[in-house]
Amino acid sequence: LIGARDLVYIRPNVDNSLQPGTKYTVYRTLKPIEDNKTKELIGIQHYLTGVVVITKKEPGFVLATVVKSFRSIAVNDLLMPYKKRLPRITLTQSKNGLNGKIIGSEEHEKNIGDHTVAFIDKGDQDGVEIGQSYSIYYQEEEKLSDKSNGKVPLTPIIHGSLLVLHTEPTTSTVLITQSDRSIDPGTNICSPIE
Repeated sequence: LIGARDLVYIRPNVDNSLQPGTKYTVYRTLKPIEDNKTKELIGIQHYLTGVVVITKKEPGFVLATVVKSFRSIAVNDLLMPYKKRLPRITLTQSKNGLNGKIIGSEEHEKNIGDHTVAFIDKGDQDGVEIGQSYSIYYQEEEKLSDKSNGKVPLTPIIHGSLLVLHTEPTTSTVLITQSDRSIDPGTNICSPIE
């Protein structure tokens, strides 16, 4: 188990760009995420494990110190350039008319609840920005009478909310800020409903 203040040995890529004093985010990629219904590829999760700073360059490898550990760092984890994120998020106006769904949680739990980091299927291209809040809801359908052929969607029931922490072009990382019931992957989200 590799954690904070541990010394690690890193095998650089061919370009040898790892320079002493430079910070990197440590991550691993998880199996591709597919839509539950369509089986269409949504993307590949970058599971962040920590931050290292390069301390010494040797022939064929570099030494680094783990300065922050989010979870256990493993052999063969990868590096990406470190990007400082602000510790405070400014709340911003949410996009009107947005509808989407929760893809899943960072830790891949089946039941998602309060204070869980999760992912949604909307991002920059959809007008989603850091600091926006969205409602989590479910909507049942019922036949209005025995004679009707189809079901009619009933009024949406809001049972939670989320805050956008980070955006990518087609997905976003969110924090579930409140939930009145368990949330599953595929649960609907929308612009805030009062």
